[in-house]
Amino acid sequence: MRTVCYLAHCLLNANAKVDEGARCQGVHSPVLALLRDHGCTIRQMPCPELAFGGTRRFWAVREQYDTPAYRAHCRRLAEPVAAQMRADLAAGARVIVIGIDGSPSMGVELTAASDEWGGRPDKPRDEDYPVTLGAGLFTEALLDLLSGVVLGVRVVGIGQDLFDYDEAAELAKLDAMLGGAAGDAG
Repeated sequence: MRTVCYLAHCLLNANAKVDEGARCQGVHSPVLALLRDHGCTIRQMPCPELAFGGTRRFWAVREQYDTPAYRAHCRRLAEPVAAQMRADLAAGARVIVIGIDGSPSMGVELTAASDEWGGRPDKPRDEDYPVTLGAGLFTEALLDLLSGVVLGVRVVGIGQDLFDYDEAAELAKLDAMLGGAAGDAG
């Protein structure tokens, strides 16, 4: 059975992240290599923050993006992604969404959140920024659009934006999900 992985934009283009927010230049190769090893079809989702605020946007948390205008923007961007996912599911594929935990938009289990934080961090890069349990705004919009087929879609967050990011553990988590996807055919 074919597995189609929908990746957060910044996993294939780290340059879309806010200034100095990228952990690597360009493609996040370890995730891409793992997906290729499993024979996955790879689709890139749009970056809602880049499309909304451009390349010179400031660092922001969920509360700053959580406006009617940004929610509508996320929904507009998520509609064609959800339509493509429905088509992949109808063709018999397994669909996996790979988001970025800690992102205010693309978070899956964790999102950046704070009533007091935003703009350029006044903390050194080696300190964590605030996160809370919950999905990011784009992820919420996408899952809402998929509400009728959400059981056929698996969603996982890579904690790449988190201070305690453990690449080996995150890749093992993704590898287990991909192995499970291949193993449940039927």
